[in-house]
Amino acid sequence: MKKYILTLLTLLILSSTITAQKHRHKTHLTQTMFADNLRSDTVDVLKYTINLNITDIAGHTIAGNTVVKFTPKINGVTQLRLDLLVLTIDSIKSSATVLTYNYNDTVLSVNLPAAMNIGDTNAVTVYYHGTPAVDHPGGWGGFIFQSGYAYNIGVAFQAQPHNYGRAWFPCFDNFVERSVYEFNITTNSGNTSYCNGYLAHDTTDGSGNRTRQWIMDKEIPSYLASVDVAAYAEVHQSYNSISGSTIPIVLAALPADTTNLKNSFVNLPVALSTFENRFGPYRWNKVGYSVTPFSGGAMEHATNINYPLFAVSGSTAYQASIMAHELSHHWFGDLATCRTAEDMWLNEGWASYCEYIFTEGLSGYSSYLSEIRANHAKCVQFLAAIEGGYQTISNIPQSMTYGVIGAPLSSSYERGADIAHTLRGYMGDSLFFYSVKTYLSNHQYTDVSSADLRDGLIAASGMNLNDFFNNWVFNPGWPHFSIDSVVSLPMGGSYRVTVYVKQKLTGAPYYFNTIPLEVTFKAANWAEQTQSFVMPGASGSFNFVVPFNPVFTALNVGEKISHAVVAEYKTIKTMAAAGYTYAKMTVTPTAITDSALVRVEHNFTAPDPYHSCCIPYRMSPNHYWTVDGLFPVGFKAKAVINYDGRTSAFSGSEWLDNNLITAAEDSLVLLYRANTADEWHIYPFYTKAMGGSHTDKFGSITIDTLQKGQYVFAMRDYAMGVANNPSPSELPVLRVFPNPANEIITVDTYASMLNIQNHATLTVVDSQGKEVYTERISYRQNSVNINTSALSNGVYFITIKTKDAVLGKNKFIVSH
Repeated sequence: MKKYILTLLTLLILSSTITAQKHRHKTHLTQTMFADNLRSDTVDVLKYTINLNITDIAGHTIAGNTVVKFTPKINGVTQLRLDLLVLTIDSIKSSATVLTYNYNDTVLSVNLPAAMNIGDTNAVTVYYHGTPAVDHPGGWGGFIFQSGYAYNIGVAFQAQPHNYGRAWFPCFDNFVERSVYEFNITTNSGNTSYCNGYLAHDTTDGSGNRTRQWIMDKEIPSYLASVDVAAYAEVHQSYNSISGSTIPIVLAALPADTTNLKNSFVNLPVALSTFENRFGPYRWNKVGYSVTPFSGGAMEHATNINYPLFAVSGSTAYQASIMAHELSHHWFGDLATCRTAEDMWLNEGWASYCEYIFTEGLSGYSSYLSEIRANHAKCVQFLAAIEGGYQTISNIPQSMTYGVIGAPLSSSYERGADIAHTLRGYMGDSLFFYSVKTYLSNHQYTDVSSADLRDGLIAASGMNLNDFFNNWVFNPGWPHFSIDSVVSLPMGGSYRVTVYVKQKLTGAPYYFNTIPLEVTFKAANWAEQTQSFVMPGASGSFNFVVPFNPVFTALNVGEKISHAVVAEYKTIKTMAAAGYTYAKMTVTPTAITDSALVRVEHNFTAPDPYHSCCIPYRMSPNHYWTVDGLFPVGFKAKAVINYDGRTSAFSGSEWLDNNLITAAEDSLVLLYRANTADEWHIYPFYTKAMGGSHTDKFGSITIDTLQKGQYVFAMRDYAMGVANNPSPSELPVLRVFPNPANEIITVDTYASMLNIQNHATLTVVDSQGKEVYTERISYRQNSVNINTSALSNGVYFITIKTKDAVLGKNKFIVSH
């Protein structure tokens, strides 16, 4: 299914429907029902025959009977227990025998005429009528009467269990019990019914009432059973399957909507062929979509998808997110169904992933990867805030099966899709799609768990995927991989390159292991080579032979593994601003002589701590940026990044700094280091725009001179500064950057000035001892910029001192 945040209008419409029914909708809907998987170990329901009169749409009632054909799995069965909500029981029969029963508006316990044993079969007919149930106000599913339509949505978000077949027929309402179906639906002369399966009969009686018989010959769980009634017209098409069969396509909508429907579904054949090629043949007897005015989303009822009217606009705006998503459930969810709600990612995560597979089939791999990147960026930024912490995608709490109500993403859907993409990166395309296809074939029309998926993929591929499932599926959080340093040494006509890689954790309990990663090397002439390695745990060093001396090295450029990084790189050729939408930086060149490659990584983990002593600034625990690439001589640029501690939405840069900025923004600074060997220090080339308020936790930083390196927000922490003030003898040498220098150097003076209450003098001398620069430094000054453009090439010595002591010193090189 695809869920959407309900609009106010939708809530009002649903509220009116619910109000008309709430006298029958009792508190038992929030309780855990008897519908559990254990019941399917004692009785097997073979077939449901649902015979309903749905002519009273204005009165919001249904009437009729359901025949439940079943066989015991154990000896001595004397009772059949069924789920049914708030409907009036007229009678219950077995053949001509009237049966006794107990019913509490939730569980219907039918006393059988005689004890049944293994091998016996029987059929119980339940006669009933009334106003069927809907989910709670603000909920999602149930049986809905709306604007001349009558239709069911087979899942209820707030009820437990979430299965909602019991809203309109007596059943075993769980994910395990699968049965075939026959529907005999009577409507008035102006309306038409659509259900699962194929249309077997269509008759009209003398009063003008119309009865249509639908046969669903594949076993499905109760929540996938479907009926839609309205004044429908039908769009009939067909599709030639890779299995060799011709599959009918039945699209139902009001006559006024059929033209838009056809235009919005123009790429349905692309979705079918893409999914068949990737995951195996379509195994159902029709492709069906029935349009209803349900504005909360769509529902994957097998072969009769409930499709929202708002998506039938004539455009293809919803072709991936709804049309393809719901169709893909006929592989993930309808064909192989999650055994429990806690494994819902097996249905919804894979269907969400299929949205991107459809995009790939329609528009190519680069479009697929762009959507994967957008989804991943939302997951690493927002999911923990939405769900109150980092969740596993397997064994997720039932309160979060379909995500937090009203939230735009969830672990079951979006993170499930992200992990499916990572699994593809682990296995490689050929093994991944072959193994998933084999798993689906071996588990068709059954219920499955995450362990079943793991074992099925292992059996098909021969790969050991235990670490993958332990790391990504059965535990929460993300790994974060970064390059600590690179050493390149000539080796004949090539170079022996050692790459030191480290792993951090974001919300995960332990280090991920056996991670297949890629490292990409680029030469000064932009020649490129990508090589693979396996990351064993917290850190490692890896040797490669590269045919050139790499001047740029990066991990995961192909984005095959979704870790706690959102990275983008662009080739910048003009002075136009380059927006790194998902890495959340805008780069604007101020001088450019040749093409520049600029890669921006937004790291969603804590930065490395200070090496030794620290300046009194508390760094963000959530994120930092890394800028790298190929910058030609003369390339200069500005960059804009936002700080944002707002917690009111989940659509922009919110939440990034909510636990960093705890007071006014005045104390927020930008720290920088050139590489991992460098110490963090206040970056001298930036300006801060706090906007109209200094307490709204939102503003921007403009980096006036963008340099390669790492950037992080920090807040001044006075207690931290006092507690960690080192004595002058313990102070590190002055930090000078860039070194070698060309036009300007920055001298980080803060640490040297911590313990004095007066002024000091900064002096620069050349290698002959000649003084070439001097400056008076004020109390607790952070940094000094020195113009070196007029200095000759060579080595220079820099000193800060008072009349009593030397506070710091270092040397630097000028190279024009």
